[in-house]
Amino acid sequence: MELKETDIQDRILEKARELFFFFGVKSITMDDIAKHLSISKKTLYSCYKDKAEIVNLIMGDLLQAHVAEILKTKETAANAVEEVLTQSRVLYQIFKEVKPNVFFEIEKYFPEIAGQFADHRGTCVLESISQNLERGIAEGLYRNNLDIPFVARLRLNALMSAFDEKAFEMEMPTLHILNKLTSFYLHAICSAEGKKLIAEQ
Repeated sequence: MELKETDIQDRILEKARELFFFFGVKSITMDDIAKHLSISKKTLYSCYKDKAEIVNLIMGDLLQAHVAEILKTKETAANAVEEVLTQSRVLYQIFKEVKPNVFFEIEKYFPEIAGQFADHRGTCVLESISQNLERGIAEGLYRNNLDIPFVARLRLNALMSAFDEKAFEMEMPTLHILNKLTSFYLHAICSAEGKKLIAEQ
């Protein structure tokens, strides 16, 4: 049965995602993608004009998935503490397949896509952290004297560092680092009531 063009495009993106996330975006060429899919370069280029377009689509999907999960968690979390813990798990689940060097290569070789990541961090993620801090204070779960802009930026930088292999010069899984950073963060900002919730998780 002949594949539809959309099916071929989906297969290309799925395979390219797998290759990029494991080997990095710099080393994988359009030739590599075509060979791994057993398709001709002509077929590949009839679907996508170049590697940059494929990288852009894959990373765009990644960011959209993160935005959707942030919004979902805001709606479903029973309180601010639960929201932070869930957001941390969600962040790991979405980005766990991406090797740390991929982010470095995007910064260096794909400035337009790097700009999208920067915008995502500086708007969606930072705003979500700030709103969570406001929620936690209103719920009486966070200390009421927090400097929200500063603490939000601190949390954002900590989250980014969890996926930076040079930030922690020790053999420790990303999830373990993320959990430790999240625990440290919550214990620093929570009131006595909030700390009771941490202990219950």
